[in-house]
Amino acid sequence: MRHLATVAAGIAAVVLLTGCGAGDAGKAPAPTPKSGASATPGFDSSFEVEAALKNADPAPYSAEITAETYVGSTLTVVMAGRMNFNGSAPTGKLTLTTSDSLPEDQAFKAETILLEDATYSRTLDADGVSGEWQRMGLDSSSAGVADYGAYAQLLLDLGPKARKGPEEVDGTPAYRLSGNLTKDQLRTVDRPVYDRMRATSTKEFACDVWVNESGRVVRFEQWLKVSGNSAHNVVTLKNFSDPVPVSAPE
Repeated sequence: MRHLATVAAGIAAVVLLTGCGAGDAGKAPAPTPKSGASATPGFDSSFEVEAALKNADPAPYSAEITAETYVGSTLTVVMAGRMNFNGSAPTGKLTLTTSDSLPEDQAFKAETILLEDATYSRTLDADGVSGEWQRMGLDSSSAGVADYGAYAQLLLDLGPKARKGPEEVDGTPAYRLSGNLTKDQLRTVDRPVYDRMRATSTKEFACDVWVNESGRVVRFEQWLKVSGNSAHNVVTLKNFSDPVPVSAPE
C-alpha cells in the first residue's frame, strides 16, 4: 500500500472513528446538490433545530452509515456499515474499501467490529479471503464512533452565525449548522479528538452538521489536513431503525 492509500485510510479513520479530525481546516463551503445537500426554499419554517435536538428520542437505535474520504478532489476510501447509537457506547460493523480511482496495487479492504469494550479488525484480499481478526482494547485514546448529536449541539451553541438554514439532504428536509470548533469545546464531548488536538497544537477545525426534524444527524462533513494533504470527509446516516445485535467474531 503506497502513500496515498495510507493517508486516505488514516483520514477515513479520523472522520468516522473519532468524529471531527484534528487538522488545519478552512471555512466550510456551502453544500451543493452534487454533494447531496441543497437549499430548500419550501422548507417548513416552523422547524426548530434547537427543539429537534432537545426532543430527540433518547432510546437506542441503529443507522446505516457511510463515510467518503476525498484527498484533493479524488474519492479515495469509503467506509460503510450499520451502527448502534444511544447505548453505553456506539457498536456496529464497518467495512473500509479503497475506491476505483486508486491504482490496483494500492487497493485494499478491511472489516471492523466495534463493541463496548473492544474493537476487532481484519483485512480482506481481492478474492474475499480474510486475514486473522486482531483485537484491540478500549481506552481514552482508542477509536470509537463519534456522537454526532453532541457535535450538532456544539455548533448550535455558537449562536446565530452557525445557523445556515434549511436544506434538503437526499430528499429529506434538514437544518444545516456550520462553524469552527475549538479544542476546549471537545474536552468532554470527544476526548480522543481533544487529546489529538492537544498533542498536535491544533486550535480548531471546521465542520458542518445536518439535523432532521426528529433531531437525528443525517449528514456530517469536515475539512482537515493530514500529512500535508487537504481532505474532505462526508458522513451520511440514514435508514434509522431498532438496534442490531453485534458480537465478537468467533
